[in-house]
Amino acid sequence: MKKSFHITNQTGYTLFFVLFLLFAAGGLFYSVPYGLIGIAICVALRLVTQRLAGEEEHRMQELMHNITIEGGEIHPSVVRSPLATVVALATTGEIVWCNEAFAEITSGLSGARHMRITELAPTFETRWLIEGKTEFPGELRMGRRAYHVFGSMVPSGAGQMMMLHFIDCTAFVRLRDEAETRHPALAIIAIDNYEELMKNANDSEKSAILANIDKRLSDWTQDCGAVLRKFDRDKYIFILENTELEKLAARKFSILQEVREIQNHEGVIATLSIGIGRDGETLAESYQYAGLAIDMALSRGGDQAVIKNRYAFEFFGGLSEELEKRTKVKSRVVANALTQLIRDSSQVLVMGHRNSDMDAIGAAAGMVCAARVKGKPVHIVVDRERTMAGDLIARLETLPEYKNVFISAEDAMIMCDFNTLLIVVDVNRPGYVESEALLQSINKVAVVDHHRRAADYIENAVVSLHEPYASSASELVSELLQYMVPTSSIQVGEAEAMLAGIYLDTKGFSTRTGVRTFEASAYLRRAGAEVSDVKRLFQSSFDQYMERQKLISSARDCGQGVIFALTDEEVDRVAAAQAADELLSIIGTRASVVAFRSGADMAVSARAAGQVNVQLLMERLGGGGNHSAAGAQLKSTTPDEADRMITEAIQGYFADQQSEKQAGA
Repeated sequence: MKKSFHITNQTGYTLFFVLFLLFAAGGLFYSVPYGLIGIAICVALRLVTQRLAGEEEHRMQELMHNITIEGGEIHPSVVRSPLATVVALATTGEIVWCNEAFAEITSGLSGARHMRITELAPTFETRWLIEGKTEFPGELRMGRRAYHVFGSMVPSGAGQMMMLHFIDCTAFVRLRDEAETRHPALAIIAIDNYEELMKNANDSEKSAILANIDKRLSDWTQDCGAVLRKFDRDKYIFILENTELEKLAARKFSILQEVREIQNHEGVIATLSIGIGRDGETLAESYQYAGLAIDMALSRGGDQAVIKNRYAFEFFGGLSEELEKRTKVKSRVVANALTQLIRDSSQVLVMGHRNSDMDAIGAAAGMVCAARVKGKPVHIVVDRERTMAGDLIARLETLPEYKNVFISAEDAMIMCDFNTLLIVVDVNRPGYVESEALLQSINKVAVVDHHRRAADYIENAVVSLHEPYASSASELVSELLQYMVPTSSIQVGEAEAMLAGIYLDTKGFSTRTGVRTFEASAYLRRAGAEVSDVKRLFQSSFDQYMERQKLISSARDCGQGVIFALTDEEVDRVAAAQAADELLSIIGTRASVVAFRSGADMAVSARAAGQVNVQLLMERLGGGGNHSAAGAQLKSTTPDEADRMITEAIQGYFADQQSEKQAGA
């Protein structure tokens, strides 16, 4: 075998031997017998260590002999190559042999005979070699330098071994990292309640408000080395480097808090929405990402920052409740587009979310009315076994117009064709619809929803009415019907179904109500809806009442004004939602969370009144909703695991809110 270098260091043993020998020799001045015994022990230890070192050297030679016999002689060019090369056991990573180049790059980091590669590079692993690949994924960090690693398995009678070659790529990595940090990100900043701020304000007040916002934005960006330009009355474009964006994100975009200090004479607080596009191949692509991000921020209620890269969204802020927009221009435009879509379709299918409630069924009934008036076949896709609106469905089915209207997802898959229109109501996430397969099978999709948009929203919808300020999907559908059908064409049962949806999501018109909520309710009342008949749909049975009280009795105070109730029993979803609502009536409660078993999963229902945004809380658990009502489904989770996950989510939510407030202070 040619010249080679083992990673070994006898300096420690030699120093120990010398010190021990000096100590033993010094003992001769006090006691000759003890001194001689000490010297004898020292010599014996030296002999033992030399023998062990010899055995280790012999073992290494045998291993290398096996490699050279079975895998061929290690070529002299490999030994003397400037390319660092090492042979190590594949099972433990223990280094058996290395050439001069590898010994040089590790001289300052190693020295122990039994050193393993993971001691030099903690991130090293062998899965890639086992899978038959020849290149380590990414770069391997070793000390302050980075390497591309290539390797292969070497057959040996002493066990499976690997030969690795290290190519220094430190300069490349530094250049790449510098290019990534200096890569520009594009942002669009919008005053998302501009109309409300300027309403009833005179010219001088308008100028003062806008000048104040301009100044705060300028102060916020002055240390970023960025470009900020206003390109519309309420919009700005902001260009900065990725490294500066990371700093702003670390401070939770403090400008969101700072701008809230500005208000008009009527007390309307200014809020911003920031949409940021990063990591685009070109500036045009980053600008496209910024447009998607600002749309996402506005569709979630505004007052937040959203970062969009080529893979996902990242959210910051979103503390404020949605501000009601009083204009109905968008509803009229969507109503006209939806009317044309229905006319051009062969049939219409309407679908809500899984475990449908009265809002989903009420909104679906409104869409059935629109399709029926336009003379198109229409059906509602619903799982009759997993719905919380069974009484409402039964009442609708007493109407002649609703004979065979409710169908299963399987039947819908059979009857749909290339010209079918699917209207999705009360949900905007593909994974939460009644049938995701049906959603993917139909290319003409319209969405009507009031929940804050999630990162995995339904894309490529032909028509979308997404208004997070609205109380319910039924409210939005009732607005659409005012432009789509004559009031006399609405069946009383349909009007009551939509009113029931509004009644459910507003908790009897006590929360999330605005001017348009009551306008929609008045319209449905004119269509024949009776509030007394609607209220009867919300009566609960004795068993449901007792189930609800039992769940409430398990509640505990988590601090920060959050009440949390959990049970390991199957609970009716209506009873769980009612329990969450009832817990809010406790003095000092800002939010309530209820968790219960649902098959092999744990279902979570959350409600809020005031400052807590339960949508952000539930998004930590993979769920969603809106500011005051949200939920999540914890797949294959035990009650104990759910307890831990929900508690951590609550703590994390308030920790983030506190850090955002401190960043804006």
